[in-house]
Amino acid sequence: MKCPTCGGNCVRYPEQVLDDIFQMYMACSSCPPDPLCDKNAPLYEKIDAGTGKCAKCGKRHLDHVTGHVLTLLKEKGLFPPDASLKEVGTPLIAFGYQVPYPPRLHEKSLVLIMDSVTEEMAGIITANVPEIKGVIKRKGHPSKSVGLSDTGSTPHTYELLSGCDMRCDVVSSIFGELCIYKNQSVIHIEFNNTKVKKIEALYINGELDNAVVVDGFCGPGTLSLLCALGGAKKVILNDAWLPAVRNAILNIKANSALLGAKIVFELTEYTKLVGDEPVLMAKAGGRTEILVYHGDIRKLAKAEGECDICLIDTFPSVNPAEYVLACRDFAKKTVII
Repeated sequence: MKCPTCGGNCVRYPEQVLDDIFQMYMACSSCPPDPLCDKNAPLYEKIDAGTGKCAKCGKRHLDHVTGHVLTLLKEKGLFPPDASLKEVGTPLIAFGYQVPYPPRLHEKSLVLIMDSVTEEMAGIITANVPEIKGVIKRKGHPSKSVGLSDTGSTPHTYELLSGCDMRCDVVSSIFGELCIYKNQSVIHIEFNNTKVKKIEALYINGELDNAVVVDGFCGPGTLSLLCALGGAKKVILNDAWLPAVRNAILNIKANSALLGAKIVFELTEYTKLVGDEPVLMAKAGGRTEILVYHGDIRKLAKAEGECDICLIDTFPSVNPAEYVLACRDFAKKTVII
C-alpha cells in the first residue's frame, strides 16, 4: 500500500509485518555488542553514520542512532558538549511492539519526537542519519494528549518537520493481531494492553457475538477493529478528529484480509477537521459490516439508532460521565475503556 503521507512503502499488510516482526529489530550473529551507554550521562564521543554499523546486516543499535543525532545537534551548537542521549527526544520504532531488548535499526525505522529542534535541523537529521524516518517537534507538555479531547476544544498537535510520521503498532489479542497505523504528529502515543483485555473480556463473555458495537472515540480504530475480529456483526467507528478518522479508514484497508471486510465506499473530498453532525466517511462490507463516521458521539444515534455495546474511550484528562449518560439513550450496554 502507498503511504498517504510520503507516498512510500510505510504501510505494509499485516501478513508481511507479522512474518518479519520478531526478527526486525534483532541483532544478527555479526552485530557488534551493545554499547552499554548511560543515557543520563554526558556523551562526548562523536558518532557518525558508520559508528556501530554491522558489516553484515547494516543495522545499528538504538544508542548509536540517537548518539549520531546528538553529535549533529552539538556540531550545530544547539546542544552543549555535555548533553546526554536522554535529552535528544522520544524515539518510536516504525513498527512498534514490545521489544524485549534494545532494538537494532535499519534504514527509515525510527520516528523521533524532539523538544528542541528547528525545521532546518530536522532536515539535516533525516538527511544524515539513515535510520531516522521522520522528525516531529513536540508542542506543549509531554503529558498533554495529542489530538482532540472534545468537539468544543482546540486540537493539540505536534509538528512534522521532516520526513514521514507514519508508524504502526502491532496489537495482539486472543483472536488475532492487527497492524494499527497512525500519523504520530496528530495522534496520541498509546500502547495500552489493559484496553485490549477489556475487549477480550467482552469476547470471552460472548457479548461480541453478532453484536452491533459503537466505538464512540475510535481514534485510529484499534478497539473497534478488535471487536470485528471478535465476532461483532456490525461495528460503527466514530471520532470528531478528522486525522483519526482518516487513520481508521487506512487501518481497515491495511487489515482487510484479517477482518474479512473490504471498503466499498469512502468520502475522500472532505476537509473539516472537527466534526459535529455525524458524516459517513467510509463503509466496508464482508464478514463484518464496518461504518466510519466523523462527528460528535452525542449526535450519532440520529444517524445509526440503537446498538448493543458502546465503547467510551476518552483521553485521561476528560471525564467520560457526560458521554456515558448520552450513550444510554441508544446503547444497551456502555463500556468505559
